[in-house]
Amino acid sequence: MANFTLADMHTSPVLAIWFLLCLLVGGSGAARAAPGAEATDWEVVAADLLRQPGFKALPIRIAASTGHAPAEMEVGGGRCVLHLRTRGNPVADVLLRQAAADDRLVWMQAILVHEIAHCWRWQGQDAALQQFAALIGTAGRDSRRLDEVHQRMRDEETFADVAALAWVAQAAPEQFEAMLGAFGRLRGNFTLSAGAHDTRAALDRVRREGFAPGQAPFDAARALLADTGR
Repeated sequence: MANFTLADMHTSPVLAIWFLLCLLVGGSGAARAAPGAEATDWEVVAADLLRQPGFKALPIRIAASTGHAPAEMEVGGGRCVLHLRTRGNPVADVLLRQAAADDRLVWMQAILVHEIAHCWRWQGQDAALQQFAALIGTAGRDSRRLDEVHQRMRDEETFADVAALAWVAQAAPEQFEAMLGAFGRLRGNFTLSAGAHDTRAALDRVRREGFAPGQAPFDAARALLADTGR
C-alpha cells in the first residue's frame, strides 16, 4: 500500500508528500558504480544516476535516514529529497533479491528511477500537490474520497514503475525483460506489494505494447498511460 505522509502544515513551511517504495505495507546508458565502490552501495548508485543528463536538472538531494522503506522520495515546496535507508536494512536485501545477481545493479537503478519519477511528475505542480494533500487530509471516513485517494496513489505508483521500465528500455535494453520480470515478482507478491503498489495491470500493458521510440523515458511512460489518465 502506498503511504503518503504529510508534513505538519501548521509548523512546517514545506508541504511534503512522501512517495514510498514500501514492501510490507502494501541518460544515455545504465550507470556504473564508481571505481572501488560496491555494486550494492545505494548512495553511490543514486549519486551516479543523478549526474546523468536526464536527471541532473531535477532539484533532488540524497539523504541517509532511518526507517523501514529502503528508498522514498519526499516531494514538496519545489524540492525533492531522496531518502535512502539501505545500510543494515533487511528489507533492502529482500528487495534486491527480486532480481538475479547479474542484474542487481540495473535493478537498483530501476528502483531509484521509480523514486526519481515521483519528483519529475510533480515539478511545477505545487497547486495540484496542495489540492492532493487537502484531499488526503479530508478523506476521513468518506468512502468516495478514500477511493479517490487510493486511485491517485495507484496512479503514482503505476507511473513510477512504468517510467522506471521506460528508462531501462533505453539505458539497458538487453536487461529489459529481466527488469520487467523483477517488477512483476515484486508487484505480484502481496506480502511485499499490495494496494496502490499493485501495478500488475500496467506491467502487463508494458509487456504487450512496449514504448514508443524517440521519447525520453518519463515522456514515454506518460504517453503509454495517457489514455487511462495515469
